[in-house]
Amino acid sequence: MGREFPEHAIASVGAVVVRGSEILLVERGYPPGEGLWSIPGGVIEPGETIVEASIRELEEETGLRGRPLGVVWVTESIVREGGRVRYHYVIIDVLFDSNSLTGELRPGGDARSVAWFSLAEASTSSRVTRSTRRLAQMMLEGKLRVIEL
Repeated sequence: MGREFPEHAIASVGAVVVRGSEILLVERGYPPGEGLWSIPGGVIEPGETIVEASIRELEEETGLRGRPLGVVWVTESIVREGGRVRYHYVIIDVLFDSNSLTGELRPGGDARSVAWFSLAEASTSSRVTRSTRRLAQMMLEGKLRVIEL
């Protein structure tokens, strides 16, 4: 099954790292969302757990390793084209303990850049994906709870 025009939704993870009032984002290098900023993340590989996938994606795209705390948000990204679904991802966002981070911050994988954004900017900027803007807004409003894994 390909990622474009899939027969079913594709399971994926996001690695949410918040440091004070800042959130770690990556600039996407490929569609969907190419050129936009979002939570680091990607597709869960066969046999990989949600935790394993989130740890791997965080390290691949940012150069950082950390300790996951639990699921903080579940959303989906659906892109339609000509009446068909071009992309459909179900995204399970995992919150990481920012005090546990190790490694050197650098972009990797399909991330062009990596940077810290204020939650306020991430919640309103048109340079940020819609799902990441919504996540940042929910965090600012204190509406999210961590579900331990």
